[in-house]
Amino acid sequence: MIRLELKTKGDDSMSDIITVARFLSLLYVRLGKQHNRRALAIFNEYGKFLSWDVTNVLLHALEKNKVDEVLTELEKHYQEHLVNQHPDIRGTVEDALGTNKTKIMFNNICINILQIEPVHSD
Repeated sequence: MIRLELKTKGDDSMSDIITVARFLSLLYVRLGKQHNRRALAIFNEYGKFLSWDVTNVLLHALEKNKVDEVLTELEKHYQEHLVNQHPDIRGTVEDALGTNKTKIMFNNICINILQIEPVHSD
């Protein structure tokens, strides 16, 4: 997953989460009325530990005119996999085989919907 570096100078406490205020400053105007409610609901439902991932795919979706597709995929995944996970661990749960379906979903959004190829380091 590609991560955006958005923390402010000297602020290491926010390195793993994006606040609602930051999310809104990045996306609210750009998303427009048709997507704002859905995007904010998803951001809040996914929770602070997935805030980077949600923000990342939505920023890329804006650039590629794929916001509706990404929001639909995020909503579907929430209902199928995250709704019963406690917010403090949401998105970190693995199945019996050690598979994290949330990580797979974010990668699939990037590869299949947004057509962003993963960068492999040697």
